[in-house]
Amino acid sequence: RVYGIMVVTVLLIMAYIGTGWVIKLQIGLLALLVGSILSVLIGSIATPPNEDKGFVGPGGSTLSDNIGPDFRDGFDFFQVFAVFFPAVTGIMAGANISGDLINPSENIPKGTLWAILVST
Repeated sequence: RVYGIMVVTVLLIMAYIGTGWVIKLQIGLLALLVGSILSVLIGSIATPPNEDKGFVGPGGSTLSDNIGPDFRDGFDFFQVFAVFFPAVTGIMAGANISGDLINPSENIPKGTLWAILVST
C-alpha cells in the first residue's frame, strides 16, 4: 500500500505540473515499464517453485487453471466491463478534447484528477 501511495503521489505531481513535462519523460517511463515487465517475467522463470508460499511456477497446468475468467459473487464480464470502461474512456475523452480548452496545461491535470476522484 505504501508503494502504491508513493506511485500515485508521483503521478499526481506529474499531472499537476503539466502534460508538456510528462511528454518529455515518456521514453523514460516506457523504459521503466519494460524493465518492470521483464523483471516479473524473469523472476517467475528464475525463481524455483515454492508451493508453501503459493508460487507454483510456470507450467501447463497453471496456464490451464488460470486461462479462463473467475468472476466472483455472480458477476460476469459485462458487469465488470461496465464499471471499467467508462472510468478509462472518460479520462481519455477529457484528454482528447485538449484542443478545445482555453488553458490546456492547467485544465487537463485538474480534469483528470477530478475524473479519477469522482470515479473511485
